[in-house]
Amino acid sequence: MTAYPLTVATLLVALFIYIWSIARVGGARGRHQVQAPAVTGHPEFERILRAQQNTVEQLVVFVPLLALAAAFWGDRWGALYGVVWCIGRALYIVTYAQDAQKRSTGFMITALSTLVVMLALVVTLALRIV
Repeated sequence: MTAYPLTVATLLVALFIYIWSIARVGGARGRHQVQAPAVTGHPEFERILRAQQNTVEQLVVFVPLLALAAAFWGDRWGALYGVVWCIGRALYIVTYAQDAQKRSTGFMITALSTLVVMLALVVTLALRIV
């Protein structure tokens, strides 16, 4: 079995970022007295919640792409994608909480890294099949 320690490390960082985003939602609930199961209330709470929801939506695409990147190109390339994605996601979470209009840089880092890796995997697979 081949080990991918750098890729696994970035996956763990991504999961910690997600757990951190969940904790931020809980803190905002308490700070703004938004009782569960309510998902609306204070605008700051709603921004923090939306950043957490978007993060889980992005993880659905990120995790398999991370695994595929490591499998096709090796541990360092998989980890590089993971690091870029994590930086973008953390930036997104912080800036979205401040002002929804400020979230675009973090979103673009995450989205572009995902798009590049997805397209590169399609090309890599096509070249191996042909």
